[in-house]
Amino acid sequence: MATPLVGIGKMVGAEVRRVEDPRVLLGKTRYVDDIQLPNTVAMAFARSPYAHANITRIDVSAAKEHPGVLAVLTGADIAADILPLRVEYDPVRAPKHKSCNWPVLAQEKVRFVGEAVAVVVAVNRYVAEDAASLIDVDYDPLDTIWDVEKALTADSPLVHDEWGDNLMQEIKVEIGEVSKAFQEADCVVAERFVTGRHMAMPMETRGCLANFEAATDSLTLWSSTQTPHVVRTHLAKTINFPEHHIRVVAPDVGGGFGLKGHLFGEEVLAAFLSRRLGRPVKWIEDRREHLTASLHAKQQVVCGELALKKDGTILGITGRYISDVGAYSDYPWGSALEAGHAASAMPGPYKIPAYRFEALSVATNKTTIGPYRGVGLPIAILTMERLMDLAAQKLGIDRIELRLRNMIRQQDHPYTTITGAEIESGSHQEALRMALEMINLEEFRAEQQRARQQGRHIGLGVGCYIEGTAPSSQAFQAMGAPVGGYESATVRMDVHGKVTVLVGTHSHGQSHETTFAQIVADELGVSIADVKIIEGDTTAIPYGWGTWGSRSAVTGGGATIIASRKIREKLLRAASRLSEIPSDDLQLADGMVRRKQDGATVVPIKDIAQRILFAQFAGEEPGLEGTSHYEPPPSTHSNATHVATVEVDPETGQVKLLRYVVVEDCGTIINPMVVDGQIQGGVAQGIGTALYEQALYDENGQFLTGTLMDYLIPTAVDVPRVEIGHISSPSPYTPTGIKGMGEGGAIAPPAAIANAVCDALAPFNVRISEVPITLERVLQAIERGRNGQ
Repeated sequence: MATPLVGIGKMVGAEVRRVEDPRVLLGKTRYVDDIQLPNTVAMAFARSPYAHANITRIDVSAAKEHPGVLAVLTGADIAADILPLRVEYDPVRAPKHKSCNWPVLAQEKVRFVGEAVAVVVAVNRYVAEDAASLIDVDYDPLDTIWDVEKALTADSPLVHDEWGDNLMQEIKVEIGEVSKAFQEADCVVAERFVTGRHMAMPMETRGCLANFEAATDSLTLWSSTQTPHVVRTHLAKTINFPEHHIRVVAPDVGGGFGLKGHLFGEEVLAAFLSRRLGRPVKWIEDRREHLTASLHAKQQVVCGELALKKDGTILGITGRYISDVGAYSDYPWGSALEAGHAASAMPGPYKIPAYRFEALSVATNKTTIGPYRGVGLPIAILTMERLMDLAAQKLGIDRIELRLRNMIRQQDHPYTTITGAEIESGSHQEALRMALEMINLEEFRAEQQRARQQGRHIGLGVGCYIEGTAPSSQAFQAMGAPVGGYESATVRMDVHGKVTVLVGTHSHGQSHETTFAQIVADELGVSIADVKIIEGDTTAIPYGWGTWGSRSAVTGGGATIIASRKIREKLLRAASRLSEIPSDDLQLADGMVRRKQDGATVVPIKDIAQRILFAQFAGEEPGLEGTSHYEPPPSTHSNATHVATVEVDPETGQVKLLRYVVVEDCGTIINPMVVDGQIQGGVAQGIGTALYEQALYDENGQFLTGTLMDYLIPTAVDVPRVEIGHISSPSPYTPTGIKGMGEGGAIAPPAAIANAVCDALAPFNVRISEVPITLERVLQAIERGRNGQ
């Protein structure tokens, strides 16, 4: 096991209660919709009822005449003033990527149901909605493409005529001797896997409030966003307004999960209209808009193959990933991210000598997809882990043993995977063994036999994965994406020894106020109550990339640690001059500068802080502030094993979760309680992916699941208490050995649950290859098994 670069203090690693909780639980939070400014007006949209159509006429006269309406604009009205959203990859790095314009209001043509065609501003939301309903639009419907595989055929309708086909991006990679591996294999298993289109579904929907002040020529945008600086930079470009005159504030954010890491057309229009009208303009997304017109995610079709020797050794794999990206590309990341990410993640924790994959990102007449917790990984792990179970069955090898024979061992680290990722440390075999011990595999097998004799069908499934987290700027540059991966932090100490931390990440539930304070408390020897964390205000914080990709602890935490050390060194240097004790013999602890040898108090930290800030040390630069712009390693890698046990009713297809175990290794843990909460929440979302959630369209591109009565999400009674075990393999490349882990809980449930359902229904020879695993799909799988298909 690797050793962390620095020692761990008494706060890092401790189960500290969340600092945020009193404010959150008592309803003292402040979300965008809680912000009330005088003279605020509301924005509402007219949205397309067609999936694909030319706009032949828009009559807004009735809407304009509606009492209380201040403005009505169409795409034609703003075409000269607002640039379309457009994702541009580096053509050298991504030569087969096609860009497209995403106008904030449709220009001449609509490409999905729910696309905005006009905006209304009125004295309140009710009036704005009423007026929007008066907008009369004539559409000339076009043929619609909704099936992602048919979208690749030569006679498919085109989503973007200028492309000539519907292929947004194509990546083809072959590493090693793949053909030879399959020719020499004793066993080959293949399957076609499908994941349902679904979405992040945060409790707080999207929303924004823009306020332009003519007196200062400044624009403030409060937004429910994960990435305030990203929004500011691209908003400035889109509306042609100086970036340094724009302030973006993300107040409390009620969940994001990747969805809110973008610039959206609604934010652009609110800012534009506030400047035009000279009044604050607010828009709060309703749930129907959220379901229809925010970003979707994760709809993919994967054809995977696995080649093995008869002793179970993996010789090679192939994968063809087809991602349904919808109508446009999410800004600024790009909707093609999903397929490539999935393909690179498929090998998981296994040693793979040869790999060929094809990642196709294909446009259809559906809502655009974007990153959502565990980008690409759920279907990658579903594919690999189902193939492992199928291979074990075909070879007659125990499926756990097959995994152990092929897994990266602890002594193999640092291990470079077939796709080039350097796995710096990990515990793949250990996590699998520990998870099976926690669930007591032998006892479960005995119970399974007893249950089958009683006519009950219970099963156990495993899902193992590696989660690449906190990608660096270098990683994005390699993809050609215009995104950075570093993070920034400024740490200040005042004359009272209290500390303020300004960091470029933003918490939307990740407990940054607690965990960052724990880090700083250890670095500066103060109480966490003496540390204040400030995020989400571009006027205050240094330029940063926000919170996504399981990056905050690694990048924000890393920047905070380095910035804190600049202050620590100054404090120790000053204390040394005062006490004439070498600074190497001093430490900061409990608000004091202490002698390392015996812990004797030398001087209170606040006294040293005051002397420095009052310039009482000649030759020492005044001020007690440190800033760091921390670039992380290319990626950190956590690993985990999930084990699910289920009971399936073969008469109804009902799947009931019995137990769910997770063993997670994310290196150094800052706060176990916070990590456990991340895992529990992630598993809940993963259960949604596995069993419930799917955004459905008909063959005309009509959206069929526009309410939460139709789009099912797991409730409290559907999610078991997750039993969690921890192993710690610190990263040797990050300060304190921290790795990211925020998305992991959502990655493996589809694989673990699908394997468990197949195990439960083994007497029926059932194969599950599509999620969500609905009642209907279970019954169909049983029927196929009975028919020998």
